[in-house]
Amino acid sequence: MSITAKKINRDAEVGKGEMKYYEVFARKTSKDRLGHVGSIEAPNDELAQVRAWFVYDEHSWIEMCIAPIDSIISVTGKGKRAEIKEA
Repeated sequence: MSITAKKINRDAEVGKGEMKYYEVFARKTSKDRLGHVGSIEAPNDELAQVRAWFVYDEHSWIEMCIAPIDSIISVTGKGKRAEIKEA
């Protein structure tokens, strides 16, 4: 019986491409409001989901969502965007 080695796609695991910022929202119970819990940086949506769950795992969230920062529309100042601080 031969054993086939698992091939790991390093580009998918580590991420390849330009990094994007995502906002992370979560709720602990179905009665809670969905609230902003933080931000993460990732090269694609799939890796952003994994990073968000890994970074913000301090609670037993019933729901967690991410949104690319480019998809968020500001209603407080026309044409103004929040400044992103580099870590």
